[in-house]
Amino acid sequence: MLVTTGRFTSHIAIIAVALLAVVLAGARIGGAPKPAANPLANPNPLTNDQSGNGGGRVFSPAAVSSYISIINQDGGLVSRRVVAETIAPSETRSGIISYTVQGGDTIETIAARFRLLPTTLVWSNKDVEDAPDRLSIGQVINIPPIDGIWYTVESADTLSGIAEKFKAKPEEIVSYPMNNLTAGANLVADSRIMIPNGIKPFVAKPVEAASVASTGSAYTTYSGPAVSASGSGQFQWPTNGFLTQGYYAYHRGIDIANAIGIPIGAADGGYVSAAGWDNTGYGYMVIINHGNGFSTLYGHLSQYYVEPGQAVARGQIIAAMGSTGRSTGPHLHFEVRYGGVQQNPLFYLP
Repeated sequence: MLVTTGRFTSHIAIIAVALLAVVLAGARIGGAPKPAANPLANPNPLTNDQSGNGGGRVFSPAAVSSYISIINQDGGLVSRRVVAETIAPSETRSGIISYTVQGGDTIETIAARFRLLPTTLVWSNKDVEDAPDRLSIGQVINIPPIDGIWYTVESADTLSGIAEKFKAKPEEIVSYPMNNLTAGANLVADSRIMIPNGIKPFVAKPVEAASVASTGSAYTTYSGPAVSASGSGQFQWPTNGFLTQGYYAYHRGIDIANAIGIPIGAADGGYVSAAGWDNTGYGYMVIINHGNGFSTLYGHLSQYYVEPGQAVARGQIIAAMGSTGRSTGPHLHFEVRYGGVQQNPLFYLP
């Protein structure tokens, strides 16, 4: 969505998305899904995950009900979690610092804590840029002092070429103190420099085929005859909790945090196209094909109750919230995809 064409448009677009997320964060989930039978009575529950990927015990239905009532008052709200702590203004820092990811962290909350744009952290950490949704506790990331890109110089790079590529000003790169550069100086390959206010263009790529066919993933995909199940085109919130991370160019979904075991319902009707363990970071996950060009992904589950090829109804309980895969705490990573391209779920949720 955020194809950056300039510093101004990039920042305005990100701010607009953030404001939209805040406005919609308190939206009521139209009747939080409740199953007719106990949704946690799985004949093969993953109540004690032995994979070392963050699974945990499942709460009883009574505990789930009590927890939702305490957190959400009426059990039907998703609210935005506020970052109470912020670090001193970045202007007081003159160099890169390291930050160790803590439980509950997201790229958005870390960026807010240091008063930076989320994209600054993404562009300054290659492993984060490869998978910004999949932080893990103990992971160490670089925190630049200002917005921009902490860039590793390549052998063929020139100052003018870097400035043009990242839509920055050469004089700002040269004059930035931590770069220790002088006008006309040659850049040293493999050295790192700060590109103040630099931006990288983002191009959305289809992910459906890649996700369903991820090499090394243990989940099962459905390849049988067509299933006569389709969605209504009207999505509902899949679960209750706190909206801890919104949608932006490098986080192509939303994160809703709550407790391990909180029920997760299908956002719309359709059939299960994939379910199981994903080695790329989603942990236990489910993908539902809605038969109308849309599909939805539910990641970091503690357990799931559906199988590939199974038809599901809108609101049907399909899984329980967890913290499996690369995750810093219990939450649902929820994606809406159209034609295999990730969309902003907040545009489709009531």
